[in-house]
Amino acid sequence: MKTDTMAGRLGHVTRGTARPDAWQEARIWWRRILEWGRRRPRRLRLCESLPLGDRRFVAVVEFDESRFLVGGTAASLVLLARLSPAGPSDEPKRMPEEES
Repeated sequence: MKTDTMAGRLGHVTRGTARPDAWQEARIWWRRILEWGRRRPRRLRLCESLPLGDRRFVAVVEFDESRFLVGGTAASLVLLARLSPAGPSDEPKRMPEEES
């Protein structure tokens, strides 16, 4: 009976030697395992949300480079506006304080 396990593929290791092709195969498997663990960057992101009461809300949603202002209730979701693309200067601007 032949077993198809990683240990079986590597063969018997004696004094640090194994079949050369077995080590190459083990490296390929290890790379695949590492790739499975990596997450792809998310394309859809909730930037900000504001609840309005009675299960209503307004939210800014970003998809790839586009941003949208959406409004929703328990039964519907509506596109309110397309916003300008996100950039590094999208932080809220503060109003200058009034001098007394």
